[in-house]
Amino acid sequence: MSLKPLLLGAAAAIAAVGAAEAADLPMTKGEAVEYVKVCSAFGEGFFYIPGTDTCLKIGGEIRADYRVFGGDSGYRLVNINNVLQLRSAKFSRNDDRSAFNTQGRIWFDARTETDWGLLRSYFQINADSHPISSQGRGGVYNGNRFSVDKAFIQLGGLTAGYAHSFFGFYDNDFGNTIWAPYYAESNTVNLLAYTAEFGGGFKATLSIEDGRDHRVDNWIGTALLQAVASQPGAAPVSIGRYQGGQQIPDVVAQLRFDQDWGSLAVQGALHQLRTATETTLTAGGTTQTLAIAHDDKWGYAVGGSALIKLPFIDGGHFVVEGQYAKGALDYLGAGNAFFGTSAGDLFPNAATGQVVTGNGTAKGWSIVAELGGNITPVLNANLVGSYIDMKSDRVLAQFDYSAKEYTIAGNLTYTIVKGLTVSGEVAYTHSKVELDGLTPNQPQHLAANANAWQTGIRLKRKF
Repeated sequence: MSLKPLLLGAAAAIAAVGAAEAADLPMTKGEAVEYVKVCSAFGEGFFYIPGTDTCLKIGGEIRADYRVFGGDSGYRLVNINNVLQLRSAKFSRNDDRSAFNTQGRIWFDARTETDWGLLRSYFQINADSHPISSQGRGGVYNGNRFSVDKAFIQLGGLTAGYAHSFFGFYDNDFGNTIWAPYYAESNTVNLLAYTAEFGGGFKATLSIEDGRDHRVDNWIGTALLQAVASQPGAAPVSIGRYQGGQQIPDVVAQLRFDQDWGSLAVQGALHQLRTATETTLTAGGTTQTLAIAHDDKWGYAVGGSALIKLPFIDGGHFVVEGQYAKGALDYLGAGNAFFGTSAGDLFPNAATGQVVTGNGTAKGWSIVAELGGNITPVLNANLVGSYIDMKSDRVLAQFDYSAKEYTIAGNLTYTIVKGLTVSGEVAYTHSKVELDGLTPNQPQHLAANANAWQTGIRLKRKF
């Protein structure tokens, strides 16, 4: 017998014995490794971070905006036959009539149940291709910009970090315009807050907020202040930094009542105003330095909010929020004004030589209302109206300044497929500015109106 048949036979015998022994052994199967486990405790999109009991949700948006503008661009003072007149300013060739911008958003929401309650951390960052300045006016083409939208920690009722102010709830919970301005507290601020729930829908919040995030310190700073220049037609009057460093942060409190039919809330805020050591005043092309007598004042704001749910419409709601402020105009939404703002929370109203000896505080009120809901499962509609009235008396010990503005906006949002929508909005803004008590050789009352409209569409992909 040759060697080859012997080797083949031996291999066959070994294979048969091995198969027989394997049949007597228990069968095992490797378990699949679960790299991502769904966390259903906090809603759709959360998953457990491997090796932890923390649930994480990562989301984002892409917003492509295309906008068109028209109407007036602001106000101007003109000298006709040596008589000063206040008029609206039309769009010039240097102003943008259309503007585009694309914004990307990404956020991280991490939550863990603890013995102290829910531990949550939230972070959102926004990136704009070319942010649109001043509602598109001014011909300013901004470059790429990254901004922190929010970054805060919550444990039970405690909130710490960069979050929406606890004054009011309209902007945080609703605010369903696309671009149109409305006048309500809309700032994200650095804060430390605690919310206590009492049962029955009642809860109260006490929030300590960075007062620098609530300042209106930009003055009028436009040609309007030519009225106090040495002569008509001189360079605009402007004033340098007027408020000093922060000593005491803002104190914000809110009492809220939530039920199936809607919500009610009342809120208040205290805001400290401190003068700087000195400031610069530019008038008639000349700049001078003015010392400021030390002065500490308290500004305040009070407001109320109401939400009524409309059960006969899917997501139907009517919400209204109003507030009054003195020396704390940020809580009115003054920074959202289309045509400008007041003379500032704090301004000089008395002087002796080169020293400012007295200061005034601006006052005003605002209101915003929204009606909205889903017309069909894929079509949402919102109608928003808002009004603000601001006044500063005896600015530079010489004149009174007031600014009133209202905006009406309507929009429709159509869901193309889940996560992809297209929206259109039309908005109209009307403003009136008045100057009273100018120099003796000038008219004692100047007033003018300005109007603007904007429209456009937004494509948004949310994931």
